[in-house]
Amino acid sequence: MKSMYSVYLLDDEPFILEGLKYIVPWEDYGFEIVGSASNGQDGLDEIVTKKIDLIITDIMMPKMTGLELISELKARNYDTNFIVLSAFQEFTYAKKAMNMGAENYLIKPIDTEELVKNLQDIHKKLKKKENDVIDSEMLRNNLLSKLISDVPSEDTLIRLSKLSLNFNRSEKCVAIVELKDKCEDFSKIIKGLTRNKPMSYCIESDSKAMIVIDEMDINLLIDELRTLKNELITLTGSIVYISTGKFVNGIDNLYVSHNTAKDMHDYKLVYPELSWIRTYKETSSKDEINYIDFENLKKILMNKNYSNTLEYVEDIFDKLKDEEGLTPKQIRMKSIEIFLTVYNFFNESKMMKGLNVYLENIININTVDEIESELINMIKYMQSKLENTEESISPVILKLLTHIEEKYKEDLNLKEISDKLNINSIYLGQLFQKETGILFSDYINNFRVNKAKQLLAETSLKASEIGDLVGYTNKNYFYRKFKDLVGITPSEWRKINL
Repeated sequence: MKSMYSVYLLDDEPFILEGLKYIVPWEDYGFEIVGSASNGQDGLDEIVTKKIDLIITDIMMPKMTGLELISELKARNYDTNFIVLSAFQEFTYAKKAMNMGAENYLIKPIDTEELVKNLQDIHKKLKKKENDVIDSEMLRNNLLSKLISDVPSEDTLIRLSKLSLNFNRSEKCVAIVELKDKCEDFSKIIKGLTRNKPMSYCIESDSKAMIVIDEMDINLLIDELRTLKNELITLTGSIVYISTGKFVNGIDNLYVSHNTAKDMHDYKLVYPELSWIRTYKETSSKDEINYIDFENLKKILMNKNYSNTLEYVEDIFDKLKDEEGLTPKQIRMKSIEIFLTVYNFFNESKMMKGLNVYLENIININTVDEIESELINMIKYMQSKLENTEESISPVILKLLTHIEEKYKEDLNLKEISDKLNINSIYLGQLFQKETGILFSDYINNFRVNKAKQLLAETSLKASEIGDLVGYTNKNYFYRKFKDLVGITPSEWRKINL
């Protein structure tokens, strides 16, 4: 809503023109003088560059009369209000001005009370018009939002047809435009940037809008969106995310385009600190990511060189974010899987204490960058623990851990393993417990049960079959160990986690 409406003054007599500026306290009546001229032509040249709400003009002026000014502005569809100043001998002209749309005419010398009454009437008219526009825009915004967000009702389609939304028969798509930071003038900015373009918009919040775009060449679409993004960055100073859905036939299918745009828009979880444009592409989502070897990751984590570990983890995340064919949700889930692989390896084997705080933090994290940052913080914590205490893993225990990972399906006997490593079995068992904080037998059971969880979640194999696959030849013993460590049976765990 405007706090003040603008006034432009025209009169060829300098004394009258100057007197008009001070004849009433304009601000008290909701107006401010934004310009003046002593002839119609100079006034026209300045007026058309501004949005003037009220023009007060003399009739007889050099270069262009007041009537000619009104006529020219009407021909240009310039929307404003007029008050005409007239002398008695110009009364015929004044009547003509009224017929052309002037609000009123005032006889010189000007009666202050009459001018004030005119200003009050025009102020009410302008305020009502402004409120009508706001109400109309709110209705349009709400109806368009309903059209885009879900299958539209018959009532929504009928009400939309009565508004000035000229949807042609071309295919259309929905674009989601969002600022990272809120902006009070966001609605006004979007309105200005989409004016005179094949776009209809609705505002969802002071940082997010949805835009319906007519079918166009993909390169032209990207150019339009790039221009929109760059102008938004300039005008708001915010990071900008833009995603488009698939093109659809019929306005009643726009919700389909909106849903695909929302899927693309989740890339803000992957790239929260960059401005970007993501256009919809028909792709088949990948379920497997071959370059992430989780078993190899565990081995690297056991290595004492944690700078190499950090480089390896950062490299995985870089590749993950650049992977073609993955949806943002898949990227996030894989990021969490990487985090949990590291967490579980150290936490469930009881090799490191104090990691629960990192798991609690990850629950409230949304972006991939934050997940990576929390994982790196956890690795740095583990590094400091291993470097500042005697908890470093010796080469012989690293070999034993590698052997367990490779042979956990077989019968593992500490005596046989110690013979292969040329070390006393009692000493090996004591060293293992000292460096890992857990008995050899308990570590194996933890490792096998974690493998069983993975198979329960990823396959439809029976629990007894899974027990055999992870190294338990006796199914009753497998059930008992699983319940001891997890608290529930394998079947109950599967029901909860599927």
